[in-house]
Amino acid sequence: MQSLHSYITYLARYPLAILAIILTVVLAWQSLRSLLNRFKQHTTPAHGFFLMSQTAAAGDFVESYSLFHTTAIGSSRSSDIRLKSKSIARRHALIYLHDGKWFVRPADSNVDLYVNDRKVNNPRRINNQDLIRMGDRIMVFVDERDSAELSGQEFEGSIADWQYGKIIEQPLRTGFSWLFTGLFFLIGYIAVFLIIPSDFGHLRLFYLLLLGVFFVFAQIYYYVLPLIFENFDRAIYTAFIFIAILGLIIQARFAFVDRIKPLDWSEAEFIRYIRNDFIMQAGIAIFGLAILPIVVLIVQRTRFLEKIYYVSLVLTPMFYIATLVLGRGADEWGATLWITLPGGFSLQLTEFAKITYLIVLANFFKIRPPLKTQLLFAGWAGFNFILIMLLPDLGSMMILLPVTLIVFVVMTSEYLKTAGILTGGMAIFFVAYKLLSYVQNRLYGWLTLWTETNAYNEQIIFGLQAIGRGGILGRGLGVGNPRSIPLASSDMVFSVICEEMGILVGLAIILCFIITWLRGANAAAKVRDGFTSSLILALATYFFVEAAVVIAGTTGLIPLTGATLPFIAKGGSSMIAKWLMVGMLIGLCCRNEEGAYK
Repeated sequence: MQSLHSYITYLARYPLAILAIILTVVLAWQSLRSLLNRFKQHTTPAHGFFLMSQTAAAGDFVESYSLFHTTAIGSSRSSDIRLKSKSIARRHALIYLHDGKWFVRPADSNVDLYVNDRKVNNPRRINNQDLIRMGDRIMVFVDERDSAELSGQEFEGSIADWQYGKIIEQPLRTGFSWLFTGLFFLIGYIAVFLIIPSDFGHLRLFYLLLLGVFFVFAQIYYYVLPLIFENFDRAIYTAFIFIAILGLIIQARFAFVDRIKPLDWSEAEFIRYIRNDFIMQAGIAIFGLAILPIVVLIVQRTRFLEKIYYVSLVLTPMFYIATLVLGRGADEWGATLWITLPGGFSLQLTEFAKITYLIVLANFFKIRPPLKTQLLFAGWAGFNFILIMLLPDLGSMMILLPVTLIVFVVMTSEYLKTAGILTGGMAIFFVAYKLLSYVQNRLYGWLTLWTETNAYNEQIIFGLQAIGRGGILGRGLGVGNPRSIPLASSDMVFSVICEEMGILVGLAIILCFIITWLRGANAAAKVRDGFTSSLILALATYFFVEAAVVIAGTTGLIPLTGATLPFIAKGGSSMIAKWLMVGMLIGLCCRNEEGAYK
């Protein structure tokens, strides 16, 4: 009977690979088309707000200019509103939307800027019909919503919108991909159930119950949450649910299949350990999914994230310092990232530090900040990166630095400074390489990957061998040999998936994170609030970069970093932090343009 069950799970590799690749390719193609359409008409202005311009000499209105959530005014070609005049500096002024209110400030300390004939040196709030003077130009700020309200009329459309046309937003049709996600779960669910050894037969009830609860919650949310939250992004939700389902299936395989009992354990102790191990992993996934609507609700309908900026500013380095002082694990894992708690539990504050770091990053670059603000952020971020390398946490360094660069360059268009940040990050890494043996060992293992097998590269070598054994469709669930790979259920889980479920499923995982970034970029281009836009971009980029770093390390493209694959690798603190980030991302995407002005 057991051999029959194994044969059935072997056959299950075919539908699993086909379902995974089809559902992700379809969703990725739709997400790409939607983003291209968004970029094609990315000049969409903030609806109902614009500037009317007149020369100080003639006094006649000559042109109207639409506003974006951050609008640069100056004489340079890179300005959003270009005013050709000798009295206008290359970067003269910035008008931006923050927390539902419009502000203007000088882009440089040497320029003259006046609002209602009062000189402006710091950010100044502007209202309907305010006069903004720079050089020989007078710009009148127009809020058509306010004008309509004062005249007792209902606001319907902006007279400035004719310049750009209207984006016809076609909602993504995710029903097909969601159906395939459900089928993927059912086939994998049954396959693992069949290969659970008879010795663990009474644990099958826990397996059926926990995964069943997760699946039911996921189904209910897919149909109910879009009714509660306008603009709920089903594509992002589907991508993450697919990844989480895949993670639960592979972790169930690790928990129940091919386990070896330690010699000094009794049978009862062994079974209790396996049960608690899987209950913990599945329970965290269920808990994360259960709190998802709460996080989405808070993020969409409040300014909670904006309000905890100063708290996040302090907590981020405090999390790293606490981990540096109290952390354990250097002897076993090479990094002091785990704080031991009573009851045998451990906590990774560094996972939550990533959330607070991204909140601070988004707040700093919600507008194009002046040089002084950029230097303040550089000092704060540099201090955090030094703490990260002292832990050492090479994975966080290689994830947060690219995320910072991407958010900085997109939100500021400062390409030379971006190169400077990259150079600074490389300098920190070089210093860490010279001072920390942990970093030296990681790099040495990678450089000798194709010449010898040693203690520093055997993980990658064994992982590559597993991927090669799996081929396109895999060997079948439970048929692989993950025991030959160190840290198979965490750091190297991607290799195990490719061995047992095939390279096609591995490609589907990559596509899911690409889908997340595409949808995040689409939403970031759509929203009209600088903080919302930059945090969406930061979160979506974070998920993509983290997956890229983990998979590239597993396959030998870069040194192994110790980072783990989101929602798939075994972990507690990491899993909770990732569910919070997903809730934040979906909640930010649910913020509509109307709400941005409240």
